[in-house]
Amino acid sequence: MGEVRRDRRGAALWLTIDREARRNALDDAVVAELIAGVEEAGRTDGVRAVVITGAGSKVFCAGGNLKSDAEGDPFRVDPNRLDNPVATLLGAIERSPVATIARVNGHALGGGFGLVCASDFAIGADHARFGTPEVTLGVFPLMILPAMLRTLSRRDVVRLAMTGKPIPAAEAASIGALNEAVPEAELDARVDALVATLAAGAPTAMRFGRRALNTIAAMPYLDGIEYAQRVLPLLSRTDDAVEGFKAFNEKRSAAWVTP
Repeated sequence: MGEVRRDRRGAALWLTIDREARRNALDDAVVAELIAGVEEAGRTDGVRAVVITGAGSKVFCAGGNLKSDAEGDPFRVDPNRLDNPVATLLGAIERSPVATIARVNGHALGGGFGLVCASDFAIGADHARFGTPEVTLGVFPLMILPAMLRTLSRRDVVRLAMTGKPIPAAEAASIGALNEAVPEAELDARVDALVATLAAGAPTAMRFGRRALNTIAAMPYLDGIEYAQRVLPLLSRTDDAVEGFKAFNEKRSAAWVTP
């Protein structure tokens, strides 16, 4: 039995890290299941979002498993393995054609905070705390720095990474780590409402747009403009775009063609 539950809920595929007794920590097996779930969502008709959450109400994800080996090193890796599993997971989220929503049910620390920053949307329970405590263990949150730097200001990244001190949900929302912090009782309703909003948009536009957004974000400004002007004509010729313009002119709701 795996430790990541997959549940189809309407237009969303929910991935729940089911390791409450271990603070929903990441290990190789859990990361592999998350990758498989993200990839499944991207190729499944009708799925418009991936929701990543943790079991229980205390911890969303406490990051990597910090159990040391015989030499006291919790980060020893096989030198024959090309990629760190967390790097592969972050890449899978980046390449996914559908949006990722972090449903932050509790504390998000280390790699768990990286998942929050890597997601397109993050809605958190107001009792949760967020941070990168790695520096207190003699290391640094290197694997999640790219996601942090893309989501937060550099000063906030420096503060979190170099002090190791967690921040409350309200502050996480104020610096952009969360879209909003809500009472725990409202968390599912807010996530469901967001999924419904995403499901109402044109599927092809969402997929084109998400890829374009991520691509342009990594480009110099003028290169981004050049890329945008080449992609827009292609997008405007898709079946969903044709239907969207037709529905607008006929003053009716669009019936999207793409599943």
